[in-house]
Amino acid sequence: MATLPAYVLKDCTIVANDRNRIGQANEITIPVLEKTTEEMRNAGMIKPREVFMGYEATRASFKETAFDPAMIELLGVGKNDKFIARGYLQSEDGTEHGARFEFFGDVLKMDPGSWSTGSRAEAEYEITVHSGSLFIETNSVDQEVFAFDDFSVRVMGVEQMPGRRRALGMT
Repeated sequence: MATLPAYVLKDCTIVANDRNRIGQANEITIPVLEKTTEEMRNAGMIKPREVFMGYEATRASFKETAFDPAMIELLGVGKNDKFIARGYLQSEDGTEHGARFEFFGDVLKMDPGSWSTGSRAEAEYEITVHSGSLFIETNSVDQEVFAFDDFSVRVMGVEQMPGRRRALGMT
């Protein structure tokens, strides 16, 4: 059991459409995998219970410390751009780790921020994420933490609803 802080995120960057934005991105939010539930109360039940039905749509975002006109091309419709959020993590015992979230999606919003004399302009991008995979690297070995697309979700490499694909004729 670890008694010291582990996997502390110390630095990050984003790659947007094969452009490494190192030194530009100051905040990255990777998608939250959130379950969708419905309340069910069948005959004889004294109270309803929430039943898992699937997952919510996923979004990501990032902020940059500058307004870069070249990034406007990300607003193209139906492009399904590739993004990679990269992080450097270090445990207090000195172990170094890499985190990488690779995803495909469409930029929904590009907010060039408020412009003010003597202040930096901050641009924000919001992305609807169609598919993605989160990897953690330790000692040069990648481990897939979770992955999703429109038809499946894997957590620690395990398909979450393996019978669904078979039942729907997807295999």
